[in-house]
Amino acid sequence: MNLKKIPLWIVANPLTCVVIVLVITVFFALQIPRLEIDSSSEGLMVENDPARLYYEDIKKKFGSDNLTVIMIKAQDVFTTETLETIQRLSQTLQATPGVSRVESLTTVNNIKGEGEFLNTDPLVGAEIPKEKEKIQKIRSDALQNRIFVGNIVSKDGNVAAINAYTEAKAGDKAFNPTFTKLVDSLIEKEKREGVEIYQIGTPLTKVTLGEYIQGDMVGLVPLAIGFLFLVLFLTFRTFQGVAIPMATGLVSIIWVLGEMVLIGYPVNVITAIIPALMVAIGFTEDSHMISEYLHELEEGAEKMDAIRTVAVQTALPVLITTFTTVIGFGSLITSDITMLIQFGVASALGLTSNWIISAVIVPVMLIYWPVPKVAQSHVITEDGERITPMALFMRKLGKWNYRWRRQIIIVSGVLTVASLWGWYIMEVNTDFISFFKETTFIRKRVKDAHESLSGVINFYIVVETGKEDAAKEPDTLRHVAKLQEHLKGLTNVDNSLSLANYIRMMHREMNGSKPDFEVIPDRKELIAQYLLTLDTNEISKYVDFNYSTMNISVRHNITSSSQLSQLLEQTKAYVDKNFPKNLKVQFTGEGILINNAADYMAMNQITGFGQTFLIIGLIHAALFMSFKAGFISLLPNVIPIVFNFGLMGFLGIPLNVGTSMIAAIALGIAVDDTVHFMVHYSRELNEVHDQEAATYRTLAALGRPIIYSSLALAAGFIILMFSNFIPTIYFGVLSAVVMIVAMVSEMTFTPILMMTTRLVTVWDTLAAKMNKDIVGTTPIFKNFWLWEAKKVAVMGKLTTFKKGETMVRKGEVGNEMYLIISGRAGVTDSGPQGKVIKNLPPGEIFGEMAIVEKTVRAADVVALEDVELLGIDDKALERLRKRFPFTAAKLFLNLSRIISGRLRETTEKLTHQAV
Repeated sequence: MNLKKIPLWIVANPLTCVVIVLVITVFFALQIPRLEIDSSSEGLMVENDPARLYYEDIKKKFGSDNLTVIMIKAQDVFTTETLETIQRLSQTLQATPGVSRVESLTTVNNIKGEGEFLNTDPLVGAEIPKEKEKIQKIRSDALQNRIFVGNIVSKDGNVAAINAYTEAKAGDKAFNPTFTKLVDSLIEKEKREGVEIYQIGTPLTKVTLGEYIQGDMVGLVPLAIGFLFLVLFLTFRTFQGVAIPMATGLVSIIWVLGEMVLIGYPVNVITAIIPALMVAIGFTEDSHMISEYLHELEEGAEKMDAIRTVAVQTALPVLITTFTTVIGFGSLITSDITMLIQFGVASALGLTSNWIISAVIVPVMLIYWPVPKVAQSHVITEDGERITPMALFMRKLGKWNYRWRRQIIIVSGVLTVASLWGWYIMEVNTDFISFFKETTFIRKRVKDAHESLSGVINFYIVVETGKEDAAKEPDTLRHVAKLQEHLKGLTNVDNSLSLANYIRMMHREMNGSKPDFEVIPDRKELIAQYLLTLDTNEISKYVDFNYSTMNISVRHNITSSSQLSQLLEQTKAYVDKNFPKNLKVQFTGEGILINNAADYMAMNQITGFGQTFLIIGLIHAALFMSFKAGFISLLPNVIPIVFNFGLMGFLGIPLNVGTSMIAAIALGIAVDDTVHFMVHYSRELNEVHDQEAATYRTLAALGRPIIYSSLALAAGFIILMFSNFIPTIYFGVLSAVVMIVAMVSEMTFTPILMMTTRLVTVWDTLAAKMNKDIVGTTPIFKNFWLWEAKKVAVMGKLTTFKKGETMVRKGEVGNEMYLIISGRAGVTDSGPQGKVIKNLPPGEIFGEMAIVEKTVRAADVVALEDVELLGIDDKALERLRKRFPFTAAKLFLNLSRIISGRLRETTEKLTHQAV
């Protein structure tokens, strides 16, 4: 399909295009009200992780680990008023649908030895006593009970907690907001002077996450638009230059949000940044198109001619750069993390939509708006050339690059090696709480709960015996108790509870409350008797109904994946060393599942980046018809990415759901400027046939759009620093750094590479003037495919001559042979009339002897019609030999045949004349 037809059709039918875009935009806009917000943590988990199935099974056995803690802080919580507050809150929570378990001072049973009997009555009766003596007894009993201390009451009696475990029905997205609102309303009723009450836990964290996501959606897009407006104004200083990218960005946002609804993707902590990215990233291609339009106007082109030129010339490069950017974002679909997969798919759809919108809206809006007043200052060079100050600066930069090229390469190499070490020491963090800033009330409450009582983050250690009643065995319980002692000695573990705590407590109380008896008894029968005195509901969280599986509930204050992994490794090492093989120990919980994603994320970062690098490298290799050129095009953009991860390692910035996206995405975005640079360089090289000069001219032409598009991208990313979430902030700031470093690399490293690389692009080859008739008739292309003939044409220089112009003059010295692409020419004699002694039709070759060595032209060659003439010199043949040796071999063979034939003809003529 001819790619010229589509952009030319758009230019020819602007009103139709406007209607089509408007209809599609309205359709997508109607979908947006159905867009959902996902504040759950499931998106951070590994898709199809077997551990998730195990977690669901354990929840059925021991209940949910989704914990809400209502903290009550007072000078002394053991007062009638405070205990009544705890009782009212506990009773209401127990009656609330979705609450599976409530633990507080007014709901627990106390274990107390009374002679030969064991009393397991409630710690606090149905009615809160008012007598001080009774209150003091409750206080004494509670603070002597190690199951209570650190779990529902602090050791000094100043803090009490109500632990509410919740488990919403599948698909009930309203539960967390409803539940947290209910708890807040209950707390509000109980507030009084001298008592501080607040809630913290999984439901509140998720609800707050959802509110912050909405805040990002509402706040970041206006900021992105504001930053973009400023950059656009500084870039183009025209109304069109500001309005057009703004329009494409806003339409793109509507499209991508509508597409997310249609494919069933919610807005989460990561996908919330897509609208802001659409505004920033969409600007880059618009800037190239508008810059090209302004350049055409500066060159004196008419408005419609300039628009057609822009639409046609930018069609394929913009398609390719969009495709590579989509690959960068789309590579995230290979991730194992649900949230990253959704971001990859949604952003890839959005970028594709943005490409379609820009391809339509930019030329259409240019058509309907008047020609802008283009007034750029110019300077006169030493050669008398009139250029802009920016172009002059870029040429000087190119010369500076060439002069200091070795130093630049050495410095780049040193930075890259140092960055690799930083990359190596970088940590991974997928913890849910770490998403929030330290200054948020969530982090403050988590910290306060840890310091005042116990951490509100928990997980389960499940001990499977595989045998009924094995949990009653003394040895099994001792292993569990010793494991808990080991956990107690680990940093960041605040508390752990299991069936062993109850058995040890009961054994102590049955032995006069002597501390020495707080151990697991030796007889299984005694343990079984103890268990008969306990309420089944009280221990159902710690052992299953047939006593074959036990559960240790561990509470901690860790908000780092690496620290949690270290804790789990230390615990696993202890288990492997001390537990018998018949006891199977596993860790589970929502936090554990999220932590599992850390290892996958680290691996996905490497594989995703590698896949993106390989795919884009192969695409560029195909575009430039050279593996060397294809992968060289990526080097200037790989260096900034390696530098970024090195910087993260040295600064202690972790790899998380935000920063893990940088490598693949940044490569896909940053490589766009490289493509534009290399394409322009190839065209310049075909014109001037000098790599150094072509590099300088490319820098002069593309310096402004590269700088402005890079600054716009950096500005678009940097606004993410105003996000509510740490991963998003890191992603934005570090991506902005990558864009700036990539720009510097593009302006320094790329020109150095180009001065040593000869490029031929696919679109150069497609555009080469050559047709099947010429290939089929001219002897120079005998046994050639049309594609091979176009490769030869790209290496040469195409010149147009008007009818009557002299193409070659007698007596000139030259080293080129010529091929007539179109039109007719004639060889003329030296007489005053210039009589045509030989006609040269399309496909005819002349001057081929000059390829072998420079020769003096023996006759004039004049254009009898308008002629397109392809000149090929020895340098062009040498480039062909290096780039396409097989094609060059066929060309040399045919050239040898032609020269041999001409020599034979000359010999025959001389022989005939001698006779």
